[in-house]
Amino acid sequence: MARTRVELATPSDVAAGTGGVYTSSYTLTTGQFAVLPGMKGFDMPPYEIKYDEMVAIDGGYLRNVRTPARELFIPIYMEAANHGDLLALKRAFLAAIQPTKGACRITLTEEDGSRRYIDAYYFDGARGDEGQEVSGVEWLKWGLIFRALDPYFYSGTSQTIRFSTGELDLHPFFGAKFLNRPMLNKAHSLNGESTITVTGDVDTYPTWTIHGPATGMTFIRKFPGRADQSFSLNVSLTDTQAILVDTRPGTKSVRDIATGANLWEFLAPGPQLWPISPGSNTVAIDVRSAGVDTSVSLSYLPRFLSA
Repeated sequence: MARTRVELATPSDVAAGTGGVYTSSYTLTTGQFAVLPGMKGFDMPPYEIKYDEMVAIDGGYLRNVRTPARELFIPIYMEAANHGDLLALKRAFLAAIQPTKGACRITLTEEDGSRRYIDAYYFDGARGDEGQEVSGVEWLKWGLIFRALDPYFYSGTSQTIRFSTGELDLHPFFGAKFLNRPMLNKAHSLNGESTITVTGDVDTYPTWTIHGPATGMTFIRKFPGRADQSFSLNVSLTDTQAILVDTRPGTKSVRDIATGANLWEFLAPGPQLWPISPGSNTVAIDVRSAGVDTSVSLSYLPRFLSA
């Protein structure tokens, strides 16, 4: 499978959240690097299927299906003009990817320009081998192994769905007026049910941005044939205040956008910070004391099974 670029952003850049501009990243498909044939782990993730064997009848009874951490294998070639330059390049590369600093970001760009990334920790493969087939004075080969604790790939382009009190938003057609007529787009409504369409292959956890005024709010996801999930915030916002609710596992938080203050205490007991699923989702958002300027935005990164 031909890929035009394989990029490896180092942990310090990923942690800095530089929006895709990584100062110490390595493009493994150009310059002093090349990706050799044999990449593995970039399509379907592994699955664990838990089940009980039946005693008196054939087969088993399904208990659970889950996706564990994913292993990725990237064979690379590295070269330099002389042995000293090779040593410097190798040492800088190894220092940059060490897992104690955090996860690397592996980004793949296909021939059609589409990009997907996954965050993974260096695990093994660069211990060093001076055999004739894998290293020379000015070159070396490694089979790098990474572990992705989140086994899914991300598109890198955030999707945003906006909810308002019913006012019409003005959006220009293709970034400019079309035949001198603006395109009117009605946002999804607050204080009622809405059907939103989500892209991707698997469930993903959104972030919510709430702009006041409001005196409290409840977010509900409705599931056909089973109980709804919901969470509520008992917090008052003026028309100049906004809060961010992050539902992503490992980063769950409720914060004031302007001050960064922790507002987790304002979550009602037993919150279910629910995910959204590919396809159609029915959600209901109830914002009390909403005004003309009140709005809610749902943002998410689509998650995919493969690169």
